[in-house]
Amino acid sequence: MSGLPTSPPHPMAAQMAQLLLGSDLDELREIVRRWLHEAPTRTMRKHYEVFGAKLVELKEAMAEQPVAPSRDELETALTMMLKLANQAGPQG
Repeated sequence: MSGLPTSPPHPMAAQMAQLLLGSDLDELREIVRRWLHEAPTRTMRKHYEVFGAKLVELKEAMAEQPVAPSRDELETALTMMLKLANQAGPQG
């Protein structure tokens, strides 16, 4: 154990970790295209576009590594990313 306090992963982080581990790159890109097509507003579409691009970028980086991260590692990293994004507030 690292001795760091643990908290449950953000629900969205858990879903995104599953998506990253369970989908290949083409499937992930198709999912992001669907998000963009189904976005209810232009603002939401922009958020989905940025978020989806980051997920694709992360998936590409994962593919370059000799060992894939565990689901727990991904959930922790994504939870931290979501917390930082929330602290930064809306962009634009």
